[in-house]
Amino acid sequence: MKEVLSENNIKYMYVDICESVGKLKSFLKIRDTAEECKEVREQHCAGIPCLVIDNDVILVEGPEHMKQLIDQYQLKAE
Repeated sequence: MKEVLSENNIKYMYVDICESVGKLKSFLKIRDTAEECKEVREQHCAGIPCLVIDNDVILVEGPEHMKQLIDQYQLKAE
């Protein structure tokens, strides 16, 4: 997903949850409390990749879905 964001010149903050326990805990808090992640929790899945835009938690389903999100949220700078 980073590639799609970079190809489209979208500014983003990438968080590697394997880098530290603190970053992993931050991700798990989102995953364990966000309503959008309910299905992921019920399936005992990780919920990665995950995108947060203006407090909206979005589970990204692949490169094409990421492109749709770029359009939907108007992430490209004019």
